[in-house]
Amino acid sequence: MSEFRLTMLPAGDGDCLILTWGEPGLRRHAVVDGGRASTYGALRPRLETIAEGGEALELLVLTHVDADHIEGGLKYVEDADPPVVPKRVWYNSFDSLGGFGARSVAQGDRYAAAIAKLGWRLNEAFEDGLVSVATAPSDLGVPGLRVTVLGPDGDGVEAMRGKWADWRTGHDPARFARTGRLSRSSMPPVLDVENLAAPGKTDTELPNGSSIAILAEYDGRRILLAGDAHPDTLVRSIAPLAKAEGGRLRVDVFKVSHHGSRGNVTRELVELLDCRRFAISTDGTRHGHPDPEAIARLLAFAPPGPRELLFNYATDRTRPWADPDLARRWDYTCRYGESNGLLSIDI
Repeated sequence: MSEFRLTMLPAGDGDCLILTWGEPGLRRHAVVDGGRASTYGALRPRLETIAEGGEALELLVLTHVDADHIEGGLKYVEDADPPVVPKRVWYNSFDSLGGFGARSVAQGDRYAAAIAKLGWRLNEAFEDGLVSVATAPSDLGVPGLRVTVLGPDGDGVEAMRGKWADWRTGHDPARFARTGRLSRSSMPPVLDVENLAAPGKTDTELPNGSSIAILAEYDGRRILLAGDAHPDTLVRSIAPLAKAEGGRLRVDVFKVSHHGSRGNVTRELVELLDCRRFAISTDGTRHGHPDPEAIARLLAFAPPGPRELLFNYATDRTRPWADPDLARRWDYTCRYGESNGLLSIDI
């Protein structure tokens, strides 16, 4: 039987994902993001296994320059002896964004320099070397995998381009990553889904607006890997796809944007998806994700039928959702990763 699997590695408060597809003896892989620096200790053995098995790392994606996505990726591209060479790399560097030439942005420049030094194939399939909705061809050339780019769009690219240029010229560097950040949400003693699902402010952080988001399909199964994409970006890209399928786009697993931040999960987005399985990667440190408002919106606005919440860490932000009465009322189950934050999901 063909395999289509998402593995969420222990990435702390970030993302480090491995997507695997193929038939027995012919498996292929993609790595999306690198998590925190410590995550490379979990990623490298996986890369070694891919190499030892003679399998292909078809794609390496760095969705955007936030530290919880790029630090482990830097460890990979700066490894003196990387275990396996990806066949293609997708990453929007400053030059990719059309520049003239915060800490996470400095790391982004380091990442681009390391890729250039390695000679790895960067954004070759895309017009002008920019990964975006507008520049993506109909066939991105990833063997066996149909990939649709859902973000970033023009608005996200332009905003990030200008701010990155400001940082490089020394203008207001300390405020770069904090622009538009929402305050930490409290965990209520009672999870009232109806009230928590009410509308709220949406994410406007510039790095998140530039995040690469993709829909990947293999053997009739689909997964939405949203990175940290803004909800309005995803809505603009998904709406025509959903219309073509009768109002909701069928997705088997939604790797929820921005670790389940309330600013990235909206009613409008959830109601565009025919999806009942939601994966969230975070240990809840630093920013307190996932927010209860985001989980409530997934439950309140997803289509009827049994739902599944997939958390790679069991924390004080995720364990309360396993309450039996609440789960029975809203028709869902919870699944948690291993004690170290590792979770594999068959799609």
